[in-house]
Amino acid sequence: MDKIKAFSILTLILIVLTGIISIYTLNRINYLNKINEDTDSMITLTNDIHSLVLENEIAILSFATTYDSVFLDSIQNIQTNIYKKIDSLKLVAVNINESQEDIDALTYLIDERIATYKNSLSSNPDPEEYFEYVKAHRKENFLKFGQKIKDKNNLILHHQRTSLDEKSQKLVNNLNVLAIIIFAVVAISICAVIISFNSFSKYKKEQEAANKQLASYKEQLEEQVYQLNISNKELEQFAYVASHDLQEPLRKITSFNDLLQEQYKDELEGDGKLYLERIAFAANRMRKLITDLLEYSRAGRQKEDDEILLLENVVNEVLDDLFVVVNEKNAVINIENLPEIKGSYTDWRTVFQNLISNAIKFSKPDQNPKIIIKSDIPSEDFIKLHLEDFDAEVTYYHITVEDNGIGFNQEYADKIFIIFQRLYGKDAYDGTGIGLAVCKKIFEKMEGIIFAESEEGKGSKFHMIFPDYRS
Repeated sequence: MDKIKAFSILTLILIVLTGIISIYTLNRINYLNKINEDTDSMITLTNDIHSLVLENEIAILSFATTYDSVFLDSIQNIQTNIYKKIDSLKLVAVNINESQEDIDALTYLIDERIATYKNSLSSNPDPEEYFEYVKAHRKENFLKFGQKIKDKNNLILHHQRTSLDEKSQKLVNNLNVLAIIIFAVVAISICAVIISFNSFSKYKKEQEAANKQLASYKEQLEEQVYQLNISNKELEQFAYVASHDLQEPLRKITSFNDLLQEQYKDELEGDGKLYLERIAFAANRMRKLITDLLEYSRAGRQKEDDEILLLENVVNEVLDDLFVVVNEKNAVINIENLPEIKGSYTDWRTVFQNLISNAIKFSKPDQNPKIIIKSDIPSEDFIKLHLEDFDAEVTYYHITVEDNGIGFNQEYADKIFIIFQRLYGKDAYDGTGIGLAVCKKIFEKMEGIIFAESEEGKGSKFHMIFPDYRS
């Protein structure tokens, strides 16, 4: 009896001890899973910061090349987003009780880079002087700040992974202790052996599945980071070529052509003047094509903060810009019940600018253009018919822009949204074939869609479906 009592008490103690350690281990697992999630967040945030730093360098180069104030706003938005990401990174570090010394060092580097940019801008107010300064110091600044920022990001991730490995090892040690006690219970009670063995086997399978899933997520993240780095490099090369290497020869061609026309206009006869005019026309068209390409590359990537917009006001501002061509064509534009939404002013202005300009451009020569812009709340079936990612809890808007122009064959409805695809020759209608492609990229960013319905000689109707981000 005493032995039975002793074994019973020992079994009870071991069971209680096993339960305590099991509960503690489960809490550690949950804690480790939370750290895994925070580690993923830190990886994402540090990669975002590195990407924004690269975008900042591209925007500075683009502003130095064009001296366009649009890039100043872009630079300000990028720098604001960088500090927001840093604040989020600090918050994650606080949640997992990690040192913020590396993050502070990263912030200092970014502060120093921004200060260098502002000082260079104030010290070189002339556009040409600023361009020469940026060109002369671009490599120096990139090596001085860009590589250091990248190294600091990597150091933050390394410290976090090291900390995570240490916590994982402690968890493994706890599991080993748990296994020893379970085996002790097995030796005392067959029933306890079965229960403990089943629980441990189940836990082990779940842990293996979790490890496999974590490894899969890691591989996907590494692949996404790799693709993002490639995309950033390609974008940087494209922006440099488009904004400098391509436009500089055009400026020279235009300048020399103007000099020829000014100095030798009395000596040129017949085809000579015609050739110079064609050179000027071709150079101007090439410049517009480069400008539109840059706009297309930026569409859907700008980091402009959304705001509350009354779309009717946006349309009226576009019509003010198109005042001359609207009067020349005697165009009639009716605006009906456009909503108030949350979105990007620049994006919506670009969309309406392209659609209204096209409606006027492709009007019938013997008929005044008539354009109707209106909005409604589409049915769920209509949305599902055109949008794959439909969310039943979100309100959607449906805006149409309809005209009485020359129209087009419906079989080309998808082709018109492809960059450089034109249904009519450039001699008949000017343009580069990029405007509608830009609109498509904008609606992809908004998780919406734009498509067209038309019939030759009977006008066109453009449909825009997009979610209301306030809902």
